[in-house]
Amino acid sequence: MPEVTLAIPIFNSGAFLDDLFACILRLDPPPSEIIFLDDASSDDSYARIQKFAASGICKTRLRVLKNECNLGTAGTYNRLIGEAHCEWMQLLDADDLLVEVDFYRRVADDLEHNNHIAIAALTSNDRLLRFGARFASCFVPHHLPRWLPVLGTAATRSGAMYRREALIALPFPDPAYPGSDIIHLLLLREKHRCVFVRRAHVYYRIHAAAQSGQVRDYSLYRDKLDRFGPLTRLVHRVDLWLRQLAQRIIR
Repeated sequence: MPEVTLAIPIFNSGAFLDDLFACILRLDPPPSEIIFLDDASSDDSYARIQKFAASGICKTRLRVLKNECNLGTAGTYNRLIGEAHCEWMQLLDADDLLVEVDFYRRVADDLEHNNHIAIAALTSNDRLLRFGARFASCFVPHHLPRWLPVLGTAATRSGAMYRREALIALPFPDPAYPGSDIIHLLLLREKHRCVFVRRAHVYYRIHAAAQSGQVRDYSLYRDKLDRFGPLTRLVHRVDLWLRQLAQRIIR
């Protein structure tokens, strides 16, 4: 099995930790290491993660870290990149879950030397998003062409597994902005091969604080798309319009 660091950023995530801990404990095989990084939470998240780590119930190598001041989404992701030890890493947001018990066995064949990014499919507690992702994934080829959108439509960023060397060379844009994860992935895909793994799923939870439920300003994202080719710009703008339409229906 390829070695994978499961890196989990935490910020006021107390409502989701019980489900997250249960998900981690049932993984078979587990990741090679797990790193929790609390981004200066104001709730009891950090204390609960420490208690989980100290219990010894998780047999995977586990570390708990804390930012002394809030670094934000991208800053926390980038610190986790620096802290990871494995060749591959996955940044799993605390309100997301790995669906299959054998998730890492399902993606193992795609974490091989010719690939730098492998992206698992999306499912959700929201019926519309779940149906849309299932429908969209039927049309996503295994080897992703550079112009084809996948995040937000058939996958969530938590489902992306990156070869760590690629993230060291190209960290996440800081500060993050709506759509910055898509721009980051497009930049990675200019140089690296990316595959879509339809047989493994990440559960994206829609809740009151979820970004999918917020009105967000995508103007900077649209500006950043201008650096890519005409087909990429067109398809990603249409994809954004469709996702915003779905978000209005969800809200």
